[in-house]
Amino acid sequence: MIPVLCINCRFYIGKSKCKAFTKKIPPEILEGKNDHSKPLPNQDNEIVFEPIKK
Repeated sequence: MIPVLCINCRFYIGKSKCKAFTKKIPPEILEGKNDHSKPLPNQDNEIVFEPIKK
């Protein structure tokens, strides 16, 4: 199950992937233990959660 955080992020691609984590979003984010407001050490970039603008 994908958390509301990811579904509402402009970088979310689908299938547990996003532009910050193209292989798989880490469990700590998927489980809601991290709000991804800061880059994680295992990221290849500096992308963090950004809400979809409506």
